[in-house]
Amino acid sequence: MRQMRFVLIIAIFLLVILIMQPPKTDEAVVTVAGLSEVTDISSLFRSKPDVGASAAILFDPKSGTILYAKNADSQRAPASTTKIMTAILTLERCSLGESVTVSRRAATINGSRVGLREGEVYTVEKLLWGLLLLSGNDAAIALAEHIAGSVEEFAKYMNTRAAELGCRQTHFVNPHGLSDPNHYTTVRDLAIMASHALKYPLFQEIVSSKEKEIPWQQSFAKYLKNTNKLLWIMPDADGVKTGTTNLAGACLVSSATRDGRQLIAVVLNSSNRWVESARLLEWGFANTQCIKVVGKNETIPDIYVKNAKSYAVGGVMGDVFVTVPKGVKPYVRFVPYDLEAPVFKDQLLGILEAGPVSDPNALKKHPVYALEGVARRRSFFGLGI
Repeated sequence: MRQMRFVLIIAIFLLVILIMQPPKTDEAVVTVAGLSEVTDISSLFRSKPDVGASAAILFDPKSGTILYAKNADSQRAPASTTKIMTAILTLERCSLGESVTVSRRAATINGSRVGLREGEVYTVEKLLWGLLLLSGNDAAIALAEHIAGSVEEFAKYMNTRAAELGCRQTHFVNPHGLSDPNHYTTVRDLAIMASHALKYPLFQEIVSSKEKEIPWQQSFAKYLKNTNKLLWIMPDADGVKTGTTNLAGACLVSSATRDGRQLIAVVLNSSNRWVESARLLEWGFANTQCIKVVGKNETIPDIYVKNAKSYAVGGVMGDVFVTVPKGVKPYVRFVPYDLEAPVFKDQLLGILEAGPVSDPNALKKHPVYALEGVARRRSFFGLGI
């Protein structure tokens, strides 16, 4: 009788475990390496802005979402929008007070120039203003040579950094953007670069400035006026970089901030880059909204763990934002992994899927980690099971 009772208890115990354990799903085997960085919701809009540029994109950097796309992955000459990457490497590899000596190569480059002379010495910060405000090719070469020793070596740095940021269709051969058949990028990649560059306060300050007066070595103050006319046309505009060559046409990477939300637009080979960029940005603010669905300090409770003493509690590494068409409620779902105790602090528990709709192509995936450890449950005999 005692043996039958023991067997019955064990059977009931196992049945409870099976009932409590959620079924395995294909979604639960998503790896961190496969998590998407950029989502595209442009297909959700019936009415879209009229843009005649050869390639264009509207991007929400906070959620990493494409709102509008036209030939987003078409490789094209970027002209001086190249200097966004030059500025990124400069900010990441240099101190602003470092001294840079202008070489003959820098002083004699063609195209737009600050007016640097061979042998002059300037700080990195002054050259950044000349690079981004006046689009100085001479400043670009001076910075490239200072960082890497040569333009050719600096281009290798540019390509490596672009790949690290997730730019898959980009290849640079120079720091300024003068035309070369092997120098190309896409509007998608430029939006990603601009999104990263705008995280640096000095970059944001420079590209949002209409003008700047800087004392140069020639012992007189040099007046720099931003080449980005959108700053005068659109009140909310605050960046980013112009570019023009015969091959690339008129190009513009632009940004605007309204009610604390910043959007990025890119147009390449546009017949009217100012109007088309403003049209994209205005359309984005009018038709979309960015919503925080999970905060970095919020918890995801009651995550089932097999053979555990308690449920696990998870959290995300940063705030999770979802950009949706206005009037649309974000879709959010937590997909747990098949977990078994013990669970350790910071262990990956599953994936948080968030997007405007449940369509897998529109969902962005965020890893969820254990905020604390979970021990194994003890058996009837005092042993872990």
